[in-house]
Amino acid sequence: MSTVQVYEKELAGILKDLPDDKAGELLDFARFLVYKYTSKSQIDKGALLLQQKALNKIWDNPDEDIYEL
Repeated sequence: MSTVQVYEKELAGILKDLPDDKAGELLDFARFLVYKYTSKSQIDKGALLLQQKALNKIWDNPDEDIYEL
């Protein structure tokens, strides 16, 4: 049995024991790892950079600085 097959079997057992909402968290984390360590992550990084530039206009607003209120 390959290492991946062993991990699949162990993860299946873990999923059975988790409540539904926690199983969803595990799935989200697994997806995060896939995107972080595969070629798909390059697409997401570019999208995040575009979002960051757009949101900087909102975040860098001195009129709404919560530390100055």
